[in-house]
Amino acid sequence: MRKTLKVGPLAAVFTFSSLALSPLAHAQLPPPDPIFDLAQVHSGPLSSYQFFTTSFTANTTNETVSFAFREVPKFFAFDDVSVTARGSNLNLLADPGFESAVVGTNVPAGWTRFIQPVDVTAIGVVASATQPGGCPPNGPHSGSQFWCDGSVEGYDGLSQTLPTVVGQTYDVGFWLADNSGQPVANPTIDALVYATNGLPQGTEPFNAVEPRSVALLGFGLLGLGFVSWYRRPESDDS
Repeated sequence: MRKTLKVGPLAAVFTFSSLALSPLAHAQLPPPDPIFDLAQVHSGPLSSYQFFTTSFTANTTNETVSFAFREVPKFFAFDDVSVTARGSNLNLLADPGFESAVVGTNVPAGWTRFIQPVDVTAIGVVASATQPGGCPPNGPHSGSQFWCDGSVEGYDGLSQTLPTVVGQTYDVGFWLADNSGQPVANPTIDALVYATNGLPQGTEPFNAVEPRSVALLGFGLLGLGFVSWYRRPESDDS
């Protein structure tokens, strides 16, 4: 099974910006210093949802908690995320189950989107039970929506910056599944969590609005100053 490129009639058009000159030192390798690496805690396939946890101690009054994905042959399904101060049940994340997000968008409301500049294929998207993208047989863990991510060339992901208390321990939890049928392995099928002062090293904010919708209309170029490698093709699993 493989993901093939589908591009629209504007594929030959190039729009350049400073992103074209961005260093790709971390391309195809995960950003450094995760607090959680799926490949280190799970062996074998991850065919159905499993719950994973990690934790961190805040070093600043604002910590950015990030979730990064790469899945070369198929797709991760990600849902019901939480960040809580130890001893509290209050989830600090906005829209942790993606229920308020627009299905089909790459930038869920309440979340910051990031990406390695080399990444062009099957980036993450808000999916639903009726529009599950490339994630079947996995769908939402609960509710009707979830995050479906099959990032190929590099890592992409989601983050939120949260108010924290220096010295306080915070627990992170999430549900994750994968439909490749292959063992988890860094860096080709892996998911990582970060707690940092800003986005994970080697990544950039991704603020385009629903680039997958553009691709569906047959346009291969996002514009907004992005170089042509920021085209976001649909995936084909046949």
